[in-house]
Amino acid sequence: MSSTTYGGASVEGARGRDPAVLVGRDVERARLDELVEAAKAGLSGVLVLRGEAGVGKTTLLDRVAATEDLTVVRVVGVEAESEFPFAGLHRLLVPFLRTDHPLPASQRRALHVACGLADGPPADRFLVSLAALSLLSEVAAQSPLLCCVDDTQWLDQESLHALAFVARRIHADGIGLVFTVRTGTEMAALDGLPTIDLAGLAGNDAIELLHTVIGAPLDAQVAEHIVTQTGGNPLALTDLATELASDPLIGGTLLLEPLPLGARLEAHYLQRVRSLPDATQRWMLLAAVEQAGDLHYVTNAAAMLGITPDAADPAESARLIEMRPDIRFRHPLVRSAVYGGALGVQRRAAHGALAAATTRSGDADRRAWHLAAASTGPDETVAAELERAAERAGARGGYAARATFLARAAELTPDESIRAGRLLAAAEAALNAGAAVRAQSLLDGIDVALIDHLARGRMLMVRSEAVAHAGAQARVAAIFLTASAEFRQDAPELSRHALLRAFDHAMAAAGCIVDTTIAEIAAFAHDQIDASKAVTLGDYQLLALTTLVAGDYAAAVPLLRQANALLLAPETSDEEVLSRYLVGVSFCTIIWDDETRIGILRRAADVARRAGALHELDIVLFAWSLHEVVVGNLAEADALLVDVHQLRSALGVTPEQWQVYRMPEIVAWRAEGDDSQIRDQIQRTLDVSLQIGMGASADTARIAHMIYAIARGSYAEAASIARELVDADPTHLHGRVLPDLVEAAVRADDRALAERTLAELETRATVSGTPSANGILARSQALLASPAEADGLYREAINRLESTQLRSDLARAHLLYGEWLRRQKRRRDARHELRTALGMFEEMGANAFADRARQELVATGERARQRSVELANELTPQELTIARLARAGATNPEIATHLFLSANTVDYHLRKVFRKLGITSRRHLGQSLPD
Repeated sequence: MSSTTYGGASVEGARGRDPAVLVGRDVERARLDELVEAAKAGLSGVLVLRGEAGVGKTTLLDRVAATEDLTVVRVVGVEAESEFPFAGLHRLLVPFLRTDHPLPASQRRALHVACGLADGPPADRFLVSLAALSLLSEVAAQSPLLCCVDDTQWLDQESLHALAFVARRIHADGIGLVFTVRTGTEMAALDGLPTIDLAGLAGNDAIELLHTVIGAPLDAQVAEHIVTQTGGNPLALTDLATELASDPLIGGTLLLEPLPLGARLEAHYLQRVRSLPDATQRWMLLAAVEQAGDLHYVTNAAAMLGITPDAADPAESARLIEMRPDIRFRHPLVRSAVYGGALGVQRRAAHGALAAATTRSGDADRRAWHLAAASTGPDETVAAELERAAERAGARGGYAARATFLARAAELTPDESIRAGRLLAAAEAALNAGAAVRAQSLLDGIDVALIDHLARGRMLMVRSEAVAHAGAQARVAAIFLTASAEFRQDAPELSRHALLRAFDHAMAAAGCIVDTTIAEIAAFAHDQIDASKAVTLGDYQLLALTTLVAGDYAAAVPLLRQANALLLAPETSDEEVLSRYLVGVSFCTIIWDDETRIGILRRAADVARRAGALHELDIVLFAWSLHEVVVGNLAEADALLVDVHQLRSALGVTPEQWQVYRMPEIVAWRAEGDDSQIRDQIQRTLDVSLQIGMGASADTARIAHMIYAIARGSYAEAASIARELVDADPTHLHGRVLPDLVEAAVRADDRALAERTLAELETRATVSGTPSANGILARSQALLASPAEADGLYREAINRLESTQLRSDLARAHLLYGEWLRRQKRRRDARHELRTALGMFEEMGANAFADRARQELVATGERARQRSVELANELTPQELTIARLARAGATNPEIATHLFLSANTVDYHLRKVFRKLGITSRRHLGQSLPD
């Protein structure tokens, strides 16, 4: 069976050269062969080939693409298309877009909008990426698939990120994906992928290639000098060998180091170009400017400049170009030499002629770009044309391209006020594209004196989000507050939105906040909102936050509940759910409302999945995992954190972000082994969180330290941590540690602190009135009660907590009750409670608390059983998640959409689940799968 190869519309796929001779490269060939064999076996592989121009990246790609028995699809990055959104992805997928593959409707719609095949709102770039993964997986299900991406450095940013996403998600799909990248170009999107750095050929291999190219005897010393001078670069050996071998100096002069290869090759090509007739050089400049290689456009532009079609013949005879039927340069360095060697006036003339020749409606963006390149100064007509191109790019979700078009339009805008507006719009587009640094740079070019309050507010909104992206979380709330003040008079709705964002970031920064305080934000909000006119979700959230910060917990609780009711209301838009759910989750924590919290998290996760909003889904799942830790479902938290890990791997994160997202509380609950290692692991999250201004994350790490200290019996330490959290808590968010502070203070013999804390807990729990609040309150009251009252309070706590989701608090109630009973000399009763607590902690995987319960049980005179050894074939968290979804009736494509995997990868994991559980079908999951 022969392979099927699709070249897409690759402009420089073959580069017009003779078939390359492949010498050496044994290691690289072996790695590529392994990748292909893995794809043929139904697995997947990714490889990035990185090297300088001419080192042989494309030759290796040609070789692997010629492999039998698989489908090959190729695309070459084209510099001319690097500003056109999803252009590269479209060319790669075009052979398959014509076929009706079973993609989820939302993915199909997003992909078709991105590729310009359908109209619709701008597609989320991660939903497009997921659609590309699903489509390629469907194709690979029919035949192993090899995707070759050459000159990746010239792909448009949207296509690059989509393919990098695919590279990080393929696993058992029968897909091989190979990128080539030129050294010296920053490709952060590919960081972390398997990479081979290609150097020049080794000495013997280089000399073998040299002899093959020259085809005549060559002095050994001359050959060695040529290899040294070229660094073993195959293109240099091929194209410079004859020139160097005939150089009378090379035999007698040993260069101390190789000449700069790129410059030497480019100079070599420029010298060859300049030996051609003037008309041919002018024709080649047009071809270099028309980077899509459109022969029709080049011919028409040449005619406008008085250049006849036969002017191309000498270039083709010299093998510098090839026409079949589009124009292809022998190598990108030839194009670079032609364009770089031309005068500015010559380039502008070429761009101007091509602008006039570019007449197809589908190429309007390219025409606008030529017009801009032909301009010698400000030109509103050209600027307006670029602005229209920006609108078209934005409609396809190409925010990076929109930013580029608008930035260039601003450069050509004569009117300073209009210029400022275009720079602001460019900055907004850059931020939407995830280019926070570029967004800030564009903002720096705006003269604030030329814009009104509304534009200044927009500018500050972009600045604040860009600062947040840059990791300076502590400063963000203050910038949003200033934006709110700018909007206040002319745009009250925008002012309230900015104010809500200020609260969001103030809560995220917590104790790290600078340049403002949450009290200052609340005071500003108090002057803006009228409680009697509150209608929207945002209104009620602002009112609730302002009231909380003012210290009136009782008055705030009804507002919190009303806000959360609106958040869960069917008429609340998906967009508003995603923007406001985190505050709703915090409100639930403040009033111990676990049922509503899980409802909000489920809705937010569903919305994020349907929208393909992976950044938001990442945050939702992390928040959800924290909820599961708090209620004691550690296995569920593990499964969610696996999803978070996979998402963050696909999205790409910094080492600091990885450390912040370690979930220190689960470390504390699961702690066993070396004490210093556990503390160090939690402390690393705390330290990094403080470095980037994420005070809320730092507080989570502090709570982890507190939990671990309580489990180990370090009560004074736990009390100190909890007291600091409670004392610096303007939003009452740390009310969840009040019961811990009561317990730690009692055990540390600080009764006064325990009583003050209990009084505050009684006030809040009574107002809240939820079963969880009442159960925790009864447990805390028991700790300070007389022996005559304590027994009844412990029983009440257990009865109330049994009706809630709080498994961890219920287990701790049994533990505390058992410890109290032992101290009351009621050993038999104590053993019952302690056995119950031990069983619950072991089932949860709460190792440190299980050890504490086990020690207490031993103290009653009972020999506690040792923890059972886990089976070697235990399901991984990801396998458990997939199996549970399958048990619930989800199909493989539905599970794939849920977890942002391919259906083939889901099938691979399910087969592993079946083997581990000793079953043969989904029907048996109900009986075999642990809950």
